[in-house]
Amino acid sequence: MSTSFHPDEFTHTKSETEPKEPREQDDHANAQDDAPPLGKRYAGGLGRRLMLHHAGTGTPAVVIEAGAGAFGLDYLNLFELCAKRTTCVLYDRAGSGWSDPGPGERPVREIVTDLHDALGLAGIEGPYLLVGHSLGGLLVRAFAQHFPDEVVGLVLIDPSAEGIPLPEEGDEAVVQAMLSELRRNPDIAREWYPTLFAEWEKLPAQVRDPLIARHMDPDRAIIGLRDMQSARRVQEEVTNGPALPDVPVTVLTGMQIDPMPGTSDEDQHAFNQIKLKAHTAFVSSVPQGEHRVLQDAGHLFYTQRPDVVARAVFDILDRIARSSRHR
Repeated sequence: MSTSFHPDEFTHTKSETEPKEPREQDDHANAQDDAPPLGKRYAGGLGRRLMLHHAGTGTPAVVIEAGAGAFGLDYLNLFELCAKRTTCVLYDRAGSGWSDPGPGERPVREIVTDLHDALGLAGIEGPYLLVGHSLGGLLVRAFAQHFPDEVVGLVLIDPSAEGIPLPEEGDEAVVQAMLSELRRNPDIAREWYPTLFAEWEKLPAQVRDPLIARHMDPDRAIIGLRDMQSARRVQEEVTNGPALPDVPVTVLTGMQIDPMPGTSDEDQHAFNQIKLKAHTAFVSSVPQGEHRVLQDAGHLFYTQRPDVVARAVFDILDRIARSSRHR
């Protein structure tokens, strides 16, 4: 469940229902009950199976990268909107959702290579328009750094960025305390993330029930907590990594105050000002940057205003289409 990175939080279109191909890895028979409610698992070069779901047709393909602690299916509403226009993909990183576990700490390049491998195995060819939320904003930047010829645009939803305070890596006591509380009382997650649970409750039962159960599983929740811990290291790798390709980059900043236990509205307002400044600086650092600021959405921008996110995606698709016609 993605929280803001300040210290402390189906009508669907054509989908992958085609006959299975030899390259696709079926779930083992003893894991059928654990199959994802949508999508399939694909095993990459390192042997890990990642859950990936795709729908729609067309190119560039839109690929959604979740925030810390979030699962791909958390973004189903946004996914559905984008799949009406072109191919759209959501997935679970190693250890999250319905994907196989990965090593506790690994280089950013390995994380994005996992995704690149899964896209290839699923037959989703580039170019890609990447959409990243929160920590996912850093990860799609990393994907673009390492696979620059396959990326034609980025949409960053309230992303982590240089200049935004991050949790301290290695604060094991906080992680263990939250995990212990979740094991003792799984329903505490509803108190921690009321906005997310309210959104999940609106989903069809086929997705809603297994998704909520998965989020309340402490063994999955700890991955999200460690995601948050690793944000500083991820940001350092991205900041010191290769240059981004010269592609359109749209940053969406949510300025609404997000309710957070133990944090005052004044603190949240101050944090939002820091975030706004950081996002503005990042946009200014890229040649084709655009900044869109929304007052009626917060860090969970994708649940509160999926239409605004989809509009940003479609605007880049339109730019790419116009550019192609003029070549």
